[in-house]
Amino acid sequence: MSQVAYLPVVDVIEKVLYEQLDLFEFQVRDTSEMGPAEGLTCPNGNFIRIREDVYQSACDGGQRARFTLCHELGHYFLHTNQLLARLAPNEQIKPYRSAECQANRFASTLLMPEPLVRKYSSIQEIADNFGVSKSAAKIKMSLLGMGTTSF
Repeated sequence: MSQVAYLPVVDVIEKVLYEQLDLFEFQVRDTSEMGPAEGLTCPNGNFIRIREDVYQSACDGGQRARFTLCHELGHYFLHTNQLLARLAPNEQIKPYRSAECQANRFASTLLMPEPLVRKYSSIQEIADNFGVSKSAAKIKMSLLGMGTTSF
């Protein structure tokens, strides 16, 4: 069986999770409605909403946009109907308890599964084969203790 590194994120979300499985409503909204928010996941799991320019970029293979869609998917799977940590203004949360850190880790794992990442030896190879940014590839290599080689 062939192993493919590049996850077709938009197709998975739209055609499988939304259209076939009807897990949530997938919404693409105008920038005027979303403002600076690139994505939003309903805390009750009713919808995942993506800003139109981010959606278009993801359709075109945009690395950051693909990560954003997976990040929102992480919120859906990890945080639907969950109480999230609320802090006082001067209080800090440990990274492993942060919903944002958890969603980033989910996105990283979904886009770059460890067994496939280990087949590559450079940041550039990982970025190219998984459709992620060089920064995301570098962080993934570091998390896996692979060291990092030049771009």
